[in-house]
Amino acid sequence: MTEAVQQEEPLFGVIAEVAGRDKQLILLNLTFGRLIDEVVKPYDTEEAFFIDGVPVTRNKISRIKIISLTQRFRNGIRQLERGLTQMDNQTQKIYGEQYDTRFEHVLRTSAEDVTSQVVKAYNQAVKPSLKDYLPKREELISGATTIFVEAMKALAR
Repeated sequence: MTEAVQQEEPLFGVIAEVAGRDKQLILLNLTFGRLIDEVVKPYDTEEAFFIDGVPVTRNKISRIKIISLTQRFRNGIRQLERGLTQMDNQTQKIYGEQYDTRFEHVLRTSAEDVTSQVVKAYNQAVKPSLKDYLPKREELISGATTIFVEAMKALAR
């Protein structure tokens, strides 16, 4: 797949608050298919899965949010990374000390919460055929993607 094609494919992230953890867990840069495979389906079927390298189960999660990683989000992250790596030492220190606050700001101002649209797409296209998920994965993910895209278009109107 070419880089240009990869950039056009929407990417998603997951933010979760989990019992016994002080900080939220974050998983970024998931394609829609990986999001369904690695988070939504296991969450729905109460299987263990990983967020930010931490094994979690549905009953350990007190809050979960799925976000669309827009271009605005990527720009915010680039700006944060630039402050951490390319600025003078004093600025890098300040960015490091304020990292959690700055990252949270980028998440809240530059990433779109699409949790309900993803869950709706999963419930309509994947869940009814869950027993056939592996053999029909591509077809089910494609159907869920179509439902998600249409839901997002309807919200934009």
